[in-house]
Order: sequence, then structure tokens, then C-alpha cells
Amino acid sequence: MVVLAIMTVHGRDLRQGELEEALSLSAKQALEGAVISGDTKVHDKDALSASFMQLFLNRIKGEEDPGLKVQVDILQADVKKGMLCVHAKEWYTHPDGRKGSCEATATYIVERESRKKSCQVSYYIPWDIARELGLDYVKGENTLYRRFAVSEGKKIKDPGVPPDVGKMHFTGWEAVDGITIGSVARTDVNYMAIYR
Repeated sequence: MVVLAIMTVHGRDLRQGELEEALSLSAKQALEGAVISGDTKVHDKDALSASFMQLFLNRIKGEEDPGLKVQVDILQADVKKGMLCVHAKEWYTHPDGRKGSCEATATYIVERESRKKSCQVSYYIPWDIARELGLDYVKGENTLYRRFAVSEGKKIKDPGVPPDVGKMHFTGWEAVDGITIGSVARTDVNYMAIYR
């Protein structure tokens, strides 16, 4: 009797874990296939749901329990948003003949890489200031102080204030390309530190 009770508890835990794993892995594989790999057959909610169901059923197939019954609900499936949320309930038979059930929910989200162009924003300081700051420099050439990648359409940020050098004080950033800091990035831009 004790052995059957232990097998029942262990069996329930095992089935719960298997159900959770099957849901998670199937959701991940179906969604990544649609969003990342660009599976052209999976382009809408119905196709994503069908892809998930096929993967899920393959994972739970082969169960020896003739009383096994599984109900799967697709809570949300959106290829464009890269999201799949599923819920499953499984009914099965314990080794002692009693009926048991377990259920699980899995949500998987895939973020698409931005298709927006990235603009390079570069900030330079004069070579003589770079030398005084102990930075690598080439005599006669401006030295790169900072560089950021900004998504096209986002605002260009201020990189902060570089240090003063002796009697030379930083007064601001001059827009080499005529595009002021705080403007919206549309192309690569360069700024030069002004010292007085």
C-alpha cells in the first residue's frame, strides 16, 4: 500500500514535469520556427496553433496509458507579436487504477530584431587634448572620445562632459554635420568637443 502511494505521488510529479516540458519546448520550437527561422507556412494564428499542436502531440505520443486524455487550449497565438500562450490538462490512470490529472500553462515570447537602420553617432576630442588626457592619439587628427549606435528615428543623446585639461575647459559639443544633439537620428553624425 505504501509503495503504491509513493508510486502515485511520484507518478503525478513525473507527469506534471513531462507536461510542463512538452508545452514549453513545443511552444518555443513552434514560435521560433515562425518568427526567427521565417517558416513561410506559419504566418497566422491558425498555422502557429497547428504547428504547436503537431510538435506537442509528437512529444507526448507513446504514452502507455490507454486512459490518457489531453485537452489543449491555445490562449494566445500571434506570429507578428512573437507570442504563444498555451494551457493543457492531462487525465491519466495511476498504477493502482485510480484516475489522476495535472495541468500546466506555458507562455513563450520571441523578440524580433529591429529592422530599423542603426546610425553611428561619434564624439571626438582634439588630438592635443587627448594627449593631455593620456589617451592614444595621432598628432593632427581628432581622437574618438565616444561612439554610440542609435536606431534610426531615436533621439541622439549627449555623451556627457569630457574632463577639463589644465586651463582648457570643455564648453560643449559642436555638430560637425549640422545635426544638433537631441535631434532625431536619420544618418551617421559626428560631434567635436570644443575647449576654450
